[in-house]
Amino acid sequence: MSFEKLIERRIRDAVAEGAFDNLKGTGQPLHLSDAENLAGENWLGYKILQNGDLLPDWLMLAKEIEVDRERLAALDARHADAVALAASSGDWPAHAASIQRRRDAFEQAACDLRCKQDRYNQSAPSMHLERAGIWVEHHLARLDARLHGAPDQS
Repeated sequence: MSFEKLIERRIRDAVAEGAFDNLKGTGQPLHLSDAENLAGENWLGYKILQNGDLLPDWLMLAKEIEVDRERLAALDARHADAVALAASSGDWPAHAASIQRRRDAFEQAACDLRCKQDRYNQSAPSMHLERAGIWVEHHLARLDARLHGAPDQS
């Protein structure tokens, strides 16, 4: 007996025994969430993954992107702190390496984030789910402007 026929037989037996009587929502239409509607014909698989606290790869990537955005904001703040410290001490040469390391870390994190955003946009099931990617060069120019706008650089 094939696996499918075995399953069908067990379902028929369960129906005959009344195992499916008085279930919540019996006879009512299924109410699908927006995410389940987006999954189209794969809605049941999505629902099972969701109930198992699992997500499709593109949604897991979206979660990673949010964490990376927070990390990037923290790196930006650290760079600002290093520039402020150098400006307050007036000893720019002593702080130059630290400032450069923080800029480099920001640049690497920003490039990694942009790559993830591009991967997300390619794997999202619908164009309206795509997200704008960060403009890495703009953010680096902003960090450089912060440095060059600081007083008393020598």
